[in-house]
Formats: sequence, C-alpha cells, structure tokens
Amino acid sequence: MIQSMEKEKAKKTKIIVKAPTQERSRQTVSTILDACSRLLVSEGFYSITTDKIAKEAGVSIGSLYQFFGNKESVVQAVVKNLMEEDKRIMTEKMRAISPLPPEQRVKAMIELAFEICRRNYELRAKLTTIQYYVAEAAYISEFIRFFQEVVRYNLPPIPGKDMEKVSYLLVNAFIGLVNTMAIDNPNYINDNTLLAEITQMFFKYLDINPNAETKHNPSKGDFI
Repeated sequence: MIQSMEKEKAKKTKIIVKAPTQERSRQTVSTILDACSRLLVSEGFYSITTDKIAKEAGVSIGSLYQFFGNKESVVQAVVKNLMEEDKRIMTEKMRAISPLPPEQRVKAMIELAFEICRRNYELRAKLTTIQYYVAEAAYISEFIRFFQEVVRYNLPPIPGKDMEKVSYLLVNAFIGLVNTMAIDNPNYINDNTLLAEITQMFFKYLDINPNAETKHNPSKGDFI
C-alpha cells in the first residue's frame, strides 16, 4: 500500500521537466516559485492550479510547463528551496555557535532553530500538512539527518547515553512541536515564553545546568 502511494506520488511530482540553464530561465523559475508561495499562503494547496500560478507569476502556462509537470511539482520545488535555505542559514550561523561553552551552545541552537522556523512561517504553516505528500521522502529524511548531525556534533557528551539517539529524539521532538504549533497555534512561534519553556525542557532532558560556569573551549572547530 505504502509503495503504491509512493509510486503514485512520484508520477505526480516530477520536479523539473527542463532544468533552467540560462539566467532568464532561472529567473522565470524563481518567479514561478515565488508566485506559488504567495498562493499557498493566500489560498492553500488544494485551491491553487497551474493556471493560477502562471497568472500570479505573469508568465504563460506554456512557460510554466516548460519547467514543471504539474502543480505538485511546483510545490515540491518550493518545499525544496525552503529546506535548502534552512540548511544554508544553519550552516552559516553555526560557525559562530559551535565554539561556545556547552550551555550557551545548546541555548543558541534552540534559538537559531526558532529563528529559522519563523522565517516564512505563514508558508511553512500551509506546507505542514502536505509537504510529505509533495516532497520526496528520501529528501526529507536527508534534510532531517542533516540537522541531527549538527545537533549531535554540538551536544555535550552525556555519560551512558547514545548521542545519536539523543540527537534523533531532540530534532524530531522539536519538529513535532513546530508542526503542531503551525496547525493549532501559529502565534506560538513568536511567543518567547514558549521558547524559554522548550529550552528548559531540553536542558532538563540533557541534564544541563544553564547557570553552570563552563570554560570556553577555543579548540572546538566548526561543526562541519
């Protein structure tokens, strides 16, 4: 059953019919994706069509079909672009966070994760319930593994704990919280008291004392 659903999804979401090679083509694709993002926020996935996307983008429907097979493939590209930008921001900002003492590092990672989630949050909220349908499962898994590796590398060691499993639990717990907020309470993403509660929850799980005095370790390098 699951395999047949994956095959059906694959038929519907061939992401690029023709890869843009020239600057003008790349600009057209970017314009289409921006238009699709706006429509997802204003109308939702099930109300938009390729005709609406083309009209919003100011391009002909033929131009859209040069690059995308259907609306699912356009939305898939929107999801992928959002995730790639998340990874870029995480990679860039972790270079300043990685050398911090453990308590500060964990707190800064949680704050950075919230900062990333707040970016384009209205769009993320609309994508929450459909991204696993339109996006390739393997790509989403790779995306999550990237963040697990970042967290695992930067966590202080916990005696007797499998740090790979710890990072798996932390990342997926955070994703679950953010996805639930997107559906039930979107305003919570900007609630700093909730951020403080989540930070405290993770500190307790990691058995970290936020008030501990820890010497800075200048030898710790970048996380990648």
